Amino acid sequence: MNKGLVFKFSFVMVLMLVLLGQQANAEQSTALTDVNQPLPKAVYDAFKSIRNDPDPEQLVQHSHYWVSNESAHYVWHPLIKDLGGALMGVGADQIYLLAGWGRPIVIIPLDFDREIARLHYAYGAALMTAKTPKEFIAMWSKCKEAEFLAAIQTHFASDADAISKAYQRGRQSVHGRLRRVAKKYKELGIPTFLTTQADYEYIQTMWKNQRVFPVCGDLTADRAVLDLAKALNQTGIKLQIYYPSNAEHYFPYDAKYRRNMLALPFGDTGVVLRTRQMGFLGLAEEGDYHYNIQSGANFHYWLKNTRIPDQYRMLRQRTKTDTPGLSVMDKEPSPAKKPPEIAEMPE
Repeated sequence: MNKGLVFKFSFVMVLMLVLLGQQANAEQSTALTDVNQPLPKAVYDAFKSIRNDPDPEQLVQHSHYWVSNESAHYVWHPLIKDLGGALMGVGADQIYLLAGWGRPIVIIPLDFDREIARLHYAYGAALMTAKTPKEFIAMWSKCKEAEFLAAIQTHFASDADAISKAYQRGRQSVHGRLRRVAKKYKELGIPTFLTTQADYEYIQTMWKNQRVFPVCGDLTADRAVLDLAKALNQTGIKLQIYYPSNAEHYFPYDAKYRRNMLALPFGDTGVVLRTRQMGFLGLAEEGDYHYNIQSGANFHYWLKNTRIPDQYRMLRQRTKTDTPGLSVMDKEPSPAKKPPEIAEMPE
């Protein structure tokens, strides 16, 4: 064969392979970001492999927090709209409020109480069964118990008994909470998954396409958070919303917490959403919490370069806003002369 023809043939073949590779990458990217499609198998497997941490020796106040006791998440609504990426959060119902606004492509509810992780699967069963927000709220009523238990069996048969027990223990509290939140946000005119069909269907679709991964995890332990960081790095998904709620109130910024948080790959617009129930900070509503937002980059800077011992001392340096009960953590302090201790990665 003529050498020129061989060269042209080889060039065309290489070009075709490049184009096919680009097409495959584009299809992979579309499948990753389009929540109307299931996650690519490799991405799903990465998040499904996140390990649970061991159960804690005891729960905070020996209680299961079946519902949030925070009432003013609305202060964050305009600040997290359409951030995308991944959302990791502590708690139950409030995770879906934030997800409806933030439009993540992956949701990781992470709570050190295993019963709350199981309750999230109950949420999933109800969301995949009820067609509207009104039907979803009604499913948590006592008269719908048989239908709810059947939905759990349909969608999560392998762990139905444990999920059903969590549902039955939390059902009444959840039903009351959902009704109150729906009423409040209707009056505020702020859309939520409990009041707006589009937001509801977004969360519903996330569950139907297996993009929600409840985890029993401790923010200061050696498995769940680090496994999540690994999954995010492997898949190229950035953490856009980290919501520890008020969990940071109960532990210091020690070496392990610093390590775990610094391992998380925040996006350029990624944020930390936290709460603190201390009046001098300024409460959003009477008897409620103070709400704070901080960029992921700023949070990493504090953890890596200062010896700030805990959330409380950091929040004292917050920047106040015109919104009652809302502050921004945006100050960049001078690095400590002696760097903070950061734990090594576990073997």
